[in-house]
Amino acid sequence: MIRVHSLLRIVPILVLLLCFHTALADTVLFVATDRHASYETVSDEHDDRPESDHSQPPKGKMPVYDPDGNLIWHNHLTEVLQRVAADGIRPDVFLLGGDHVGGGGAGAIDATGYPFGAPFFSVRSVEAQVRYVFGDPIQCLFTYGSHDNHCTDPYDAAFFSGPVTQEGYYIYGITFAQMIYAADKEVVRKGYDGKDVADPNGISAQTASRHFLSWVRSLDDHLPIIIMSHVPLHAARGDNAGAWTWTQALNTAAQDHDILFLWGHNHSVEKDEERKAAEQSHYLKLPGERLTVQSCYENETGESVLKSGKDLITRRTSIRFTYMNAGYLLNGFGTVLTFSDADDRGHWGRLQVRRYSLDNAEPVSWTVSLRR
Repeated sequence: MIRVHSLLRIVPILVLLLCFHTALADTVLFVATDRHASYETVSDEHDDRPESDHSQPPKGKMPVYDPDGNLIWHNHLTEVLQRVAADGIRPDVFLLGGDHVGGGGAGAIDATGYPFGAPFFSVRSVEAQVRYVFGDPIQCLFTYGSHDNHCTDPYDAAFFSGPVTQEGYYIYGITFAQMIYAADKEVVRKGYDGKDVADPNGISAQTASRHFLSWVRSLDDHLPIIIMSHVPLHAARGDNAGAWTWTQALNTAAQDHDILFLWGHNHSVEKDEERKAAEQSHYLKLPGERLTVQSCYENETGESVLKSGKDLITRRTSIRFTYMNAGYLLNGFGTVLTFSDADDRGHWGRLQVRRYSLDNAEPVSWTVSLRR
């Protein structure tokens, strides 16, 4: 598996990207988030998790074995990928937008003391399920989510943020901390210790959005940018204080690039709107539509203050980019993105979005026109 970090869509979220790299051929991406697998048993020489009695998948779940015969806890990842494969699609890139494991609160433990809220796991277990359906090689890109702190792989080997160059477009990753914190001082003040504090592209929206805009301004093209953020921009639970900063940065970047913003963290829905379950296939906002975005304010001491519950500070604003949830593997949703209609320069003319659901025989489909 190829992992790229720092070089270069529903509320935890998963995104999978699939791409064909044939000259002027369509480029296909499979995106999804929020896998929430809680029982990882793929062996790892660096796996130092405590002993647990979880030797079998939960009742009613189909067991899956990797090529080495290791048992993998299964929710709906394999089934969704098999549905995609049945349509003759074989991805080159698999993009998963955080919360690769875990259930309930991130600090939850079971009767044995095992941290099932954020259990120990290796990204090898995710890669094994991709290989189970598609074989090798598949490029896997994983963004860091709120349940991923016990990953047994080194951070820079397991997760990515920042830009990743693909054929005719870019992928850009935003980590958990880069969205939930508005400023670096908040990360320090609150003692956040997630693995993404080691991310080279910033530890909050303050620094990470500057890195993003600096990168965008360095580009000499107008190619599309696919962004995978575990946490969404819309206001819901008061846990994305960096959303307003990112919305401004994204609107600036969208002046020169088509941007598709994909998100997970799917247990939240947009505040002050008629209820729309984040996992539903119709959740899509296009450029020019309005979004209720989380915000915060600074008190007299200069500290960022974020209210919660009904007192959330929000701003209703127009967006210049496409905004959608990537999928929700826990509930059997995943998304296929297809770039097509390339001109003689290899610039894509349209992006087709197909939402796969285990509840529907056929995917829901819509198309986004792209600038050249």
